[in-house]
Amino acid sequence: MKARLFSFLTVCIIAAFALSCAAFADSAAIDKVNSAADDIISYELENNSADNIGSWISGTIKDNAGKSSEWFVILLSRTGEYDFTGYRTALEQYIQSNEISSATTRMKLAMALLAVGGDIRLADEIAESSVAKQGIMSMIYGLHLLNNSCSCSRYTVETLTDELLSMQFDDGGWAIMGENGDIDVTAMAVQALAPQYGKNEDVTASIEQALSFMSVKQQNDGGYISFGTPNPESASQVLIAISSLGIDVNDERFVKEGHDVVDGILKFRQPDGSYSHTEDGGTNDTATVQALLAFTAYELSKCEPPELLYDFSDAEKHSENDSPIITSVIETGLVPPVTSGINNEIVPDTKTTVSTNYKPVAYCIIGGIAILMCIILFVMNKRRLSNFVAVFIIAAAASAFIFFTEFQSSDEYYSNADVHKGNVVGTVTMSIRCDTLVGKSDSEYIPADGIILDKTEFSISDGETAYDILTEAARKYNIQLQSNNGYIAGIGYLYEYDFGDLSGWIYHVNGDAPFVMCTEYELKDGDNIEWLYTCELGNDL
Repeated sequence: MKARLFSFLTVCIIAAFALSCAAFADSAAIDKVNSAADDIISYELENNSADNIGSWISGTIKDNAGKSSEWFVILLSRTGEYDFTGYRTALEQYIQSNEISSATTRMKLAMALLAVGGDIRLADEIAESSVAKQGIMSMIYGLHLLNNSCSCSRYTVETLTDELLSMQFDDGGWAIMGENGDIDVTAMAVQALAPQYGKNEDVTASIEQALSFMSVKQQNDGGYISFGTPNPESASQVLIAISSLGIDVNDERFVKEGHDVVDGILKFRQPDGSYSHTEDGGTNDTATVQALLAFTAYELSKCEPPELLYDFSDAEKHSENDSPIITSVIETGLVPPVTSGINNEIVPDTKTTVSTNYKPVAYCIIGGIAILMCIILFVMNKRRLSNFVAVFIIAAAASAFIFFTEFQSSDEYYSNADVHKGNVVGTVTMSIRCDTLVGKSDSEYIPADGIILDKTEFSISDGETAYDILTEAARKYNIQLQSNNGYIAGIGYLYEYDFGDLSGWIYHVNGDAPFVMCTEYELKDGDNIEWLYTCELGNDL
């Protein structure tokens, strides 16, 4: 009996210790998320010259209704009781006054409209014209609308769910194109299916497969890679997905080598509280708002009872004092001090701008300064040999720097001269096109035929990448290029997100979209590279 009692007490102590450890880990995760969310809100208030969230909503957010405010409106509507009257009116006017070509963009506006108690008839009209009209993403967004009581004569929650389940790949994921799952699309599909988890057997089984897919794809630092690029947006979508299912970040399926999904997002945090798309990049608006959406989803999952980020049926029940997120900002109503951020934009990847004949002039200037310093030392009666040696060493170092560097003017950088390469192993062709934008805008940067660079031949050396040829073409044909460590943000003054949340540049090689960054794709003889602007993550190409 004593032995049994001892064993029982031992088990109880171990269980209590385990529960204490779990509670501590849970508390630490909540604190980590709270702090990160506060920092983003502080950054946004500072960046938008707002004293508090209310003035931000009535100012910049209202002014950008329909253009760039919607994700912020959705998350703020879920975390506090604010006056969205001005924004709601502006958004309804924007929807009624503009022809919005992208189905997913229209549905995002409808979600924001529902979040602030807008005209349900407008949301229904958008659902009717948009659900499943533009590939899988319009099904995912459409399911969010139907989950929130929007009506569509073509689909119900059940029929749209069945169609979405039928598109799941054998690996457990979903994707816009190809035959393998994509982490972002998979996570977003799970978010839309989450309200049926545990209630619909088919949905539950499908989500379990998706969870296995997302677990396998997680990197050792807790983050995720999409299209060959480690980024916080993918990790943010996963955090929203697992939070929607009530799965904590400490779940062993989503912890790799001690790092959870939140860690995978935080590694992209900038000093000012914003987030970059790439680890060495500058502030990226999309990365920042998606991180805040993810942190909001996690906090909502900790409410009693747990809540879903995209459930707008009870969006106004929170009060400012009860808000589970951005606590310090709400309590003070002021912007906490933040450090300055760094926007690391490269337009394009040039070296710098000075004349080609600068070296002889630079040598003369360095020599003249050295002689002048020696004269000054002599006049000031500081004639020790060590002083003159120091001047000589400094002058020699400056001359060596000039000798071993090669600065160019912008005219020289954008030269029409052919690049002479050694160890040539063949030729490739490359084109740059924006056909998807023709007729959508009167921008002077969109060619009438959509061709920025027609199919052009380039020689390649061993080991050259798709990025190398792109930068060579930009220099030779005077094409503006903005990149960040190989991530292409803009070509020809056409940038990502200019034409919707899913718009930007992607590249194909021999008709396929490689799943590695262009800096890592080594070319071979005969390859055909296409840089294409997409408005729907490649679904419109």
